[in-house]
Amino acid sequence: MKKRLRLFLALAILALSISFLAWGYLPNSRETRIQVIAPTEMQLP
Repeated sequence: MKKRLRLFLALAILALSISFLAWGYLPNSRETRIQVIAPTEMQLP
């Protein structure tokens, strides 16, 4: 009984780690934000 439980636990941990590995290799989504800057804010102090 313990051997079956250990096998199930090992397979669950393996599946979880493989899913995290695949998730880590996915490319990040690209975000583009447009921010309006007034010309007076572009001057050096």
